[in-house]
Amino acid sequence: MLARVPVVDAAVSRLAARPLPVTEIHGLGRAALRTGAPKLLDVLALRASEGYADAAALATALDTSGRWPDRCLRRPQETLALATVWAVGDERIRDQSRARAGYADVLDRLGPGPFSEAESAAFLCAQLACLAGDRSGLRRMLDVLPLTAAEKADLQLDLANPYARDAGVLAAAGRAAGLGAVEEGAADAVARWLGLFNARFVAAGLAPVAVDATAVHPFDGLSAPTGPSVDGPLVTVIVPCFRPDAGLVNSVASMVSQTYGNLEILLVDDASGPGYSEVFDEAVALDPRVEVIRMPVNGGSYLGRNEAITRARGHFVTTQDADDWSHPQRIADQVTLLRDNPFAPASRSDAIRALDDLTVGWLGYPSRRRNASSFMVRRSTIETVGVFDTVRKGADSEYHERVERRLGPTLDTSTPLAITRLRGGSLSRSDFRMLWMTPDRALYRASFRAWHGSLTPSAAPLRGPNQLRRRAFPASWAFRRDLPGAPRPRSAYDVVYLVDLTIPSAWTDEPTRSLIADPSRTSALVFQEDPTLGRPRRPETLAAAMGPVLAGEIDLISVSDPASTPLLVVLTPGLLEMPSLDVPAVRAETIVALLPAPRDGVAVDLLALREGARAVFGRDIAYAAPTDAEAADWSRDLGVEVPSLEALLVAPGRPRVAT
Repeated sequence: MLARVPVVDAAVSRLAARPLPVTEIHGLGRAALRTGAPKLLDVLALRASEGYADAAALATALDTSGRWPDRCLRRPQETLALATVWAVGDERIRDQSRARAGYADVLDRLGPGPFSEAESAAFLCAQLACLAGDRSGLRRMLDVLPLTAAEKADLQLDLANPYARDAGVLAAAGRAAGLGAVEEGAADAVARWLGLFNARFVAAGLAPVAVDATAVHPFDGLSAPTGPSVDGPLVTVIVPCFRPDAGLVNSVASMVSQTYGNLEILLVDDASGPGYSEVFDEAVALDPRVEVIRMPVNGGSYLGRNEAITRARGHFVTTQDADDWSHPQRIADQVTLLRDNPFAPASRSDAIRALDDLTVGWLGYPSRRRNASSFMVRRSTIETVGVFDTVRKGADSEYHERVERRLGPTLDTSTPLAITRLRGGSLSRSDFRMLWMTPDRALYRASFRAWHGSLTPSAAPLRGPNQLRRRAFPASWAFRRDLPGAPRPRSAYDVVYLVDLTIPSAWTDEPTRSLIADPSRTSALVFQEDPTLGRPRRPETLAAAMGPVLAGEIDLISVSDPASTPLLVVLTPGLLEMPSLDVPAVRAETIVALLPAPRDGVAVDLLALREGARAVFGRDIAYAAPTDAEAADWSRDLGVEVPSLEALLVAPGRPRVAT
């Protein structure tokens, strides 16, 4: 007779038993993807199996039989949420064959109904079939799964794409000889696909796109007819690039083909080196409006953009990525928005994501999105809010949110005026999975939003050189790597604290807050989200937690930042009770977990805490308590001396490891 799985982990047991509506069931799946905590898979598995199987047992069932245990089909939302984590989670827990089997079994035995309430499951089920080359299975899914019109259009587009890798001989023939010489039927296939590809452009009233089949990559063969010439104030287009390929020429060609004629196009060579001069020369030769700005040392695209802004003459300023393509109407339509709405600070358009072969699938994501690099601002906007942050990546989002915080909402054309290139090794794509971003990105977003919240109407504009010398808000070391003129980041601290800055803790409560921020010690915070709370949405940091950080009273570093310290104090025990696969890079001689009094009736799970510490840091930990009174209580309960935080920090020593 089957027996329920004995669950000794308090956080897992608590979340597995919590009554939840359907939306919050999938919120647990979102939390698992966002935090990278494997124990949340067990939560979903226990809920799906009504307590009779953990994630490993359900994985074995799917891997051996291709079927869920019958009990799981009584709880299809938890079952589908677990499959989704296997589909797009961290590579150490991801198993897309298992996810496909899990989705397929629910579809075969229960039909499409459960997918109607399951976030993203229908789209992921079909995308996995497409990526696996299961064309017949994908066609069947398109007829039965509850897909949105946009999702279905993306899948049909890739299914029809004659240049896709699995289209084989057709793609090779088309590129080698041009459409006129491909095998019989190929031209019709290209025309059918191109009709699907152009549907969203035509629906927006835009000229359709053409593809030169002789280009090395179909993406580099993109073009569209240029309409009647449009005049207006000068627009500066900034194109930062480092060691570009032929994509730069295609990108600049799309700019010089704009219907809007009054342009200056500034290519920023980010110290690419002499081996790339021919590519830049070819791009400059396209049009006399194109010129090159050469950076003396490599500093990343945002330093390059800021240098170009200092030289720009345009009334409006926008950017273009070096390997993207813009529709001929892009500049004209965005300028029109700003001229028709004189108080709006900026405009922006949409883009279609595509690979070199013009397939549009990126697992878990629709092909259409707001195009961050199309952001167009007035000269007066720059004068008020300043320039881009001086980091290696991520500053598009910060700048956009800063402009809106200071000056009001961006105007969107809501039309697809660009095709942006997806490449596996790109700076941005490797930083994101569905619902997850790297710890560096998470830190950066939390930091700049906290800073934005502190800005007043009279705040000075952000200046690039000032930001290099002393940042207004933290960014990870990786984001500041080798920036010219920037000081080297600190890599050693007296104490480092691991804490969730979105919930109350010893860092936000007195008197422990003053102890932690004591200026006599060099200290840093490492921010991670506590997975034991199972929150459906990414939480924002507390103002009380971020105020001293912005004031420079304590450093905030990323999980991935390498740092050394004699003492690491874990202020949020849940980070060890349910550890993330994003392991802190801090090297510590002694690790101490702070044991607070129960909050909302939930006590610390000491067994899970110890096991988590061994998993994360490979060693046992010691304990401390926030106050003298709590330290005395814990000392009696544990039978070992537990110091208060004050005693620990005043005389760190080596606290005894509890067993």
